[in-house]
Amino acid sequence: MRSETSPLLSPTTSHTEDEIVSYVKSRRESIASIDNKIPNEILQQGQRHPPKTLNPISSNNSNSYHFSIHDILSDHDMENGSNEPKTTILKESKILVVNSIPLMITYFLQYSLNVISVISVGKLGSKELAAISLSTMTSNISGIAIIQGISTCLDTLCAQAYGRKDFNNVGIHFIRCNYFIMLLFIPIWIFWNFGVEKILIFFIGENEIDICKLASNYLKVLSYGLPGFILFENGKHFLQSQGIFHISTYILFIAFPFNILLNYILVWSKINIGFLGASLAIVLTNWFMAILLYGYILFYNNQCWPKQNLLNKIYFINWKKMIDLSIPGVLMVEAEWLAFEIITFEAAKFGEIVLASQSIISSLLVWFYQASAALGMVASSRVALFIGSAYKNSAKKSSISAIYTSLIFGIFNFILIFRFRRSLCSIFSNDSDVIEVSSKVLIIGAIYQVNDFLCCTTSGLLRAQGRQKIGAYLYLIGYYLIALPIAYYLAFIQNLQLIGLWCGMIIALAFVSISQLIVIIKSNWDDIIDECVNEAIAEEDQLAN
Repeated sequence: MRSETSPLLSPTTSHTEDEIVSYVKSRRESIASIDNKIPNEILQQGQRHPPKTLNPISSNNSNSYHFSIHDILSDHDMENGSNEPKTTILKESKILVVNSIPLMITYFLQYSLNVISVISVGKLGSKELAAISLSTMTSNISGIAIIQGISTCLDTLCAQAYGRKDFNNVGIHFIRCNYFIMLLFIPIWIFWNFGVEKILIFFIGENEIDICKLASNYLKVLSYGLPGFILFENGKHFLQSQGIFHISTYILFIAFPFNILLNYILVWSKINIGFLGASLAIVLTNWFMAILLYGYILFYNNQCWPKQNLLNKIYFINWKKMIDLSIPGVLMVEAEWLAFEIITFEAAKFGEIVLASQSIISSLLVWFYQASAALGMVASSRVALFIGSAYKNSAKKSSISAIYTSLIFGIFNFILIFRFRRSLCSIFSNDSDVIEVSSKVLIIGAIYQVNDFLCCTTSGLLRAQGRQKIGAYLYLIGYYLIALPIAYYLAFIQNLQLIGLWCGMIIALAFVSISQLIVIIKSNWDDIIDECVNEAIAEEDQLAN
């Protein structure tokens, strides 16, 4: 047992050993008893058994202790029989793979909604296609990335609370995040409706003013669907933090053909709104998905819906932790997306064939990225659940399992892309020159997969630990101090063109993934669990007051 004082537990906020044991034990239920069942059975068991009653704890206790929470619980378990699940790396890998599959499908289908609009509008003409590509890039950078980055805070807050079986706090974090993003929606809406056209004309130029106006009008319509997207994105993370990955997949299976039908009706049928019909189709689809998801949450899985009414003051206090986790989440998403956009702009300087090849490579790698993102999300939820339950050994085993699984998936994708790279490129183009250039560069894209899986998984593990800030720093260093300078040197000075640009990107991703891996391996799990439990107790004190 350690003899040094834990820096995260000061005498003013510490509790007696009996209180710590009482709190955590009241929040823990044996995960081992349900791990051998399929996800639906896990969900049903969670619905059948309501959370245990929390023993009240006073934070005014002046007694201090000199050991970590895990040490205290370990001693208590030795005396009373340990209830930490006897999991293995192989078992954790099986759970990760089984739960990742529906989430991969979810991410593929959700990404495809925008692809459908691009295909639909592309039939109208080159000007419309250019406008929707411009508006998609703008919406991603100025809105979607911000929303998705902030919603990752739920991967830490909700998942850890659910691991403690602190169901009410799962809901409180969820509603808080909804309010927070809805506040940020206001300036995004204002920018999309009143400021984006001037910005686009400034960057694109007066010669393309018609395209800029079309893109601006597209974003004006799209802005009215943003609240629906916010609600769905947060609701998706809310359920995923509870280990429920299949519901969003079912909803996307319904929404996907719904979106195709809307595109046909609004863009091509007798109604024929035309270009803006594609934007309206996304708006209606976003709201449709949000209604379906919240209908499920409220009527079929409301165990984590908060007991307090939606205007309770509890939702408008204690935002610091949420904001601290949200900022690095946004930085990580924005850093990567902006770097890709910069690479695309640089590729345009090498001519039409290189730009077309860049479009093919980017499209393919974004598709394959959905699988790595899904695995990272499942790993994040799983490890955060163990952290919230104060199961240190299980959290460590699950993390190791996630790393091994990501490497296996990455190698599989590498072989798949490398072997079929010419066939994949020919899906997008019949031009032999474009296929030749893109298939050569796609060799680098195949190697990219190993680091991409490792990067997404280690990022997910950092989210589980509540240490997104480390990932944010590494992303900024990797992409802006390493990737872009190297890419410029190789592409323009060494005249490697598109190959040089992608070499810079893969070097950056290797730096980020390996650095995050080292951080995970050297993690102090005692301090991570200490912080998680103490924040939970502080939250309970706020509720009591």
